[in-house]
Amino acid sequence: MNREVILLLFPVMAGFCIPFGIKVSSKFGRVISLTSYLAGIIYGIIHLPGVMVKSRNVIIGNWIPPFGINLFFSPFTLGIVILIYGIASLVLLFDLYNTESRRGQYYLLYSLFVVSSVGMVLTGDIFNLFVFLEMGVIASSALIALGENTSGPERSLRYLIQAQGTSLLMLGGIALLYSAVGALNMAVFSRFEALKPSFALLTAVLILLPVLMQIKLYPLNTWAGGAFNSALTSFSASFCCIWATAGGVVLARFVLTIMNNESAFSSVTEKIRMLILVLGSLTILIGEAAALREKKLKRVLAFSSIGQMGMIAVGISAAGFASLKGALILLLSHAMAMALLFFTAGFLIRKSGTDQWRKMKGIGRKLYFPGGFFAVGAVALVGFPMFSGFWGKIELIRGVMAPGGIYIAGAAAILIGTIIEGVYFTRIVLSFFQHGGDWNKASYNPGFMLPSVILCAAVILTGVYPALIDFWLLSSIYELLNPKDFYADIIL
Repeated sequence: MNREVILLLFPVMAGFCIPFGIKVSSKFGRVISLTSYLAGIIYGIIHLPGVMVKSRNVIIGNWIPPFGINLFFSPFTLGIVILIYGIASLVLLFDLYNTESRRGQYYLLYSLFVVSSVGMVLTGDIFNLFVFLEMGVIASSALIALGENTSGPERSLRYLIQAQGTSLLMLGGIALLYSAVGALNMAVFSRFEALKPSFALLTAVLILLPVLMQIKLYPLNTWAGGAFNSALTSFSASFCCIWATAGGVVLARFVLTIMNNESAFSSVTEKIRMLILVLGSLTILIGEAAALREKKLKRVLAFSSIGQMGMIAVGISAAGFASLKGALILLLSHAMAMALLFFTAGFLIRKSGTDQWRKMKGIGRKLYFPGGFFAVGAVALVGFPMFSGFWGKIELIRGVMAPGGIYIAGAAAILIGTIIEGVYFTRIVLSFFQHGGDWNKASYNPGFMLPSVILCAAVILTGVYPALIDFWLLSSIYELLNPKDFYADIIL
């Protein structure tokens, strides 16, 4: 067996171990899951130098593509996998101290959720992608139902109905595509002769639908506010930062690799990118406007995440060096800053006994660590200088404006969304540090402090020293913008 495949198996092994250890300790599921994700980080870092030198195509079952399933290990995919395992580890560490005991089955479902996210990033087969997507949807809907209030099952059902509907449409699109191409490998699509425009557009839209829902693009995001608010805080962070990050990677792979100008979809490439641009721009404005009028803290973060993913989608649609660089930086910044914000929001909600940020007036003057962490996460998302989101917003706006035409409207949407984002986050942070409220000081456990400090350091370091991720960014951009010479050649 190829050693790289083990990277995908860590959550699987944890999932198999959890049922046997439930009777041993109520915390067994958390501990074994946390251990597996940390092992995934270490194993990924060990293989990263080799992959930086030469990307690897790992064949499963000795069936050579395009007939067999393959996993693609490149600086882009491996870097995102390490990020996913990193966020999952911090979530489990937060969970270890800041939640009541849960049944081990919860962590079994969580392992299924993580492995599906990793699988979507690594797979080179579109049907295999569909399978991982379905696994993630099933696990996510169950985890949403196990929420903090009685509305969890209802929110879960709404999400499940929409997710299964779009997944069935994707399956239909895959079947149509297979009938025309005779293969399911994404590298084949990237260099296949052009399909008829009407057929290509239909299959492209069908295949993209569940991915657009995964990253919460309008109009497939109506479930998001309620689901994020009802779910447990730790899973809200995971759903926002892991699931959406994997979705962003898949969208970039589809739009820039499978549907490039020399692919089976070459006849409709510009139409697809224009569709993503329009939906992304609408998503920015609708998401940020909804966050501006929202009173519940977790719903504010949910709508803010919707706006951020809209910006990332606009950057991908522009398909230029600068726009893609900005989109990838924002993808990383969003994952780190949103995890920090959700951890802090969960801590503040538990301590204050309310989920409405207006009723937390003055809480930051007593609980200064959570208040400070929230402020750091907020300015990172808005894109203040010296924080991770700053370089992403600069590159994104510059890159989206470069093509001109309708893309100017996309850049305008990013600017307007950023201004609205700055308004509501400033309003919340000022409320936290105003005089008012009778709050008691709180003790801080390692499960809250350690993940928060790590995430704070990450968003500041990548803002002050953006060169830290330059090599990864350049490698990822080259891979995505040169699919025929890089991705397809290595796989086929």
